[in-house]
Amino acid sequence: MKYLVTGAEGFVGSYLIQELLKKSGSELLGLGLHPKIKDLPFSYQACDLRDPSSIHSILSEYTPDIIFHLAGQTFVPRAIEDPNETLTINVGGTLNLLEWFRKSGKNVKIIYVSSSDVYGNLRPEHLPVSESLVPEPLNPYASSKISAETYCLQYARSAKNIEALIARPFNHIGVGQNPNFVVPNFCKQVLDTVSKNSGASEILVGDLTPTRDFLHVTDVVNAYILLSESGKNKEIYNICSGTETSIAQVLEWIIEFANSKVVTKTDPGRLRPMDMRRSLGDNSKLKSLGWEPKISVKEAVKEIFQHIQKTEYSI
Repeated sequence: MKYLVTGAEGFVGSYLIQELLKKSGSELLGLGLHPKIKDLPFSYQACDLRDPSSIHSILSEYTPDIIFHLAGQTFVPRAIEDPNETLTINVGGTLNLLEWFRKSGKNVKIIYVSSSDVYGNLRPEHLPVSESLVPEPLNPYASSKISAETYCLQYARSAKNIEALIARPFNHIGVGQNPNFVVPNFCKQVLDTVSKNSGASEILVGDLTPTRDFLHVTDVVNAYILLSESGKNKEIYNICSGTETSIAQVLEWIIEFANSKVVTKTDPGRLRPMDMRRSLGDNSKLKSLGWEPKISVKEAVKEIFQHIQKTEYSI
């Protein structure tokens, strides 16, 4: 089996590649924006998916059986700041891939990694949310994702050589995640206060009341691999734990791990007026394929905390 992973140098892409490398007899090519990275245990090429000629050059030499399409602009504040860039990357890049396969006639199965953000601000009666709920995106990032989903499904319907499945992951966390995201950000702030030995210290937070359906990133990428093997063409699958955890609970765990006293201060710059209030997914469709999450949310948060503590702080 020949695999292609776009966004290979990213947080989730690196975990996915680790799992794919365990599969014997397979070939793997990773694509990313960065120049050639040395000493990788797999083939890697720099590729800007916004450039059709770059895609043509690579796929003419290496035509995969399965594509895990992770590449994209994923940071919501950046998408709000520059929605045109997000549209060009997330939708335009996806369309360029689909067009190459349509024109070439080569068979391919695409696992398009979308986002639970497409569902919008869920009402209590919608929880846990299933794949049948009509999306109501609230920001340019979510709008770009639902647009790219639509293109993938349209091409799967109209081109006999293209299969496409949509994965809608909920919030996933793990070591190596961008420090702007909530869990590593809280870990660093709390560890900063501990390292200063200043007793009860202040950290900056946004709204702590929203809830999220968190998963460890390893459970997420194993779901992607399962979809590539057993998922049905033109279907949408939630990737979620089926449990709801508040942002406040995550912070409480981090403070517990640090054995510290922390005072929170609301930072207006961290508030998102259009942010989702609650998030809880229905994972029954994915579980019917044999998937189960293996790492609890608290274990995942502790792993991140201990890694940051070990690598960045001498505490």
